[in-house]
Amino acid sequence: MNFLAHLLIADHTQTSLAGAVGADFVRGPLTDWPEPIRTGMLLHRFIDARLDSDHRVLALKSAFNPIHRRMAGICLDLAFDHQLAQHWPHYHPWPLASFSQYCYTEMAQASPLPERFLPVLEAMSRTDWLLQYQHARNIDGALYNIARRLSQPQRLRDAIPEIWRLEVAIADTFETLMPELLADADRFLQNQKSPTG
Repeated sequence: MNFLAHLLIADHTQTSLAGAVGADFVRGPLTDWPEPIRTGMLLHRFIDARLDSDHRVLALKSAFNPIHRRMAGICLDLAFDHQLAQHWPHYHPWPLASFSQYCYTEMAQASPLPERFLPVLEAMSRTDWLLQYQHARNIDGALYNIARRLSQPQRLRDAIPEIWRLEVAIADTFETLMPELLADADRFLQNQKSPTG
């Protein structure tokens, strides 16, 4: 999942929005991060690990042309956010435009934020990335931007058509997967609480 799905899960669980996205910009242990950002980051890592082992996600990755399979994870992250943005009213009572602005404001007010996240948050809010995920052309554009940070950017760019070739399968997987992730996030947080809490 990419930013939008992690933010929806954070909103659903009432955990840190900044942690939900900021986790992508932190390596190693999270023990030095204060609450509530730390729990938001832990939840992000749990969701990522949950997805990496899901048989439906593994099947989608296997459906990619073998020459593009190493890029499948990055492509699917954005493809799932596209599905969420397109079907947003099924998952949240607010319009996506309102939710996105709320997220930018809340994240900007959180402290501390990972240093590497600050320019990304500024770009996200300035051009409203979350709302832009509704449109296929913007998913392509986002992947092109991600590719610029890779040592072999063309490998990701060449893989982009795979998410549109597999769009029906991706949509079907997302429809069954997203409700499960919301429930799994609730259970994860319950397990994080102390027995007396």
